[in-house]
Amino acid sequence: MAKKVLLETRSEPTLFTLVGISCHLKDYRLSYLLNQKLELGFIKMDDLVVSTSPKNEADSFSFYHCRDEDHYNAYFLLSNRGQDSILLPGMKQTDFLLLVEGPFKKNQMEPLQQQIRSIPHVLTCYEIKFSSLKNYENLLTDLELHLTSLSREIKVKYTSPKK
Repeated sequence: MAKKVLLETRSEPTLFTLVGISCHLKDYRLSYLLNQKLELGFIKMDDLVVSTSPKNEADSFSFYHCRDEDHYNAYFLLSNRGQDSILLPGMKQTDFLLLVEGPFKKNQMEPLQQQIRSIPHVLTCYEIKFSSLKNYENLLTDLELHLTSLSREIKVKYTSPKK
């Protein structure tokens, strides 16, 4: 009789850290100041277009991205407020979300928060636990789809033949 062998094909989930930022700054100004304080290189990308509820139309949220090759992290700065809606309705007091993808140790969190809090006009900065959010999977899925479409556009832009 033949034996059935089941292989485990799932890989380890990617680690994410979410930081909420409350401030009275515009998105471009905050990204500029974060670039200076954290020595990162945020770049403005196409806005993240998301429908926050079934009855609402899609709303756009400002989106910035950078990579830290030294620490193997990717940083995403998202506005929590669109024209007509809030990206994470449970976090109404939060103006921006800083999402860190990759290995981020607990001892890195406090210095990061202190540097962000030292930026003028930043009221507060705090870590948000994913367990406290409803439907955080939707946010991560929308972000992944947005990055996929952006990378596809970049490939088409740079690999299309010149006329």
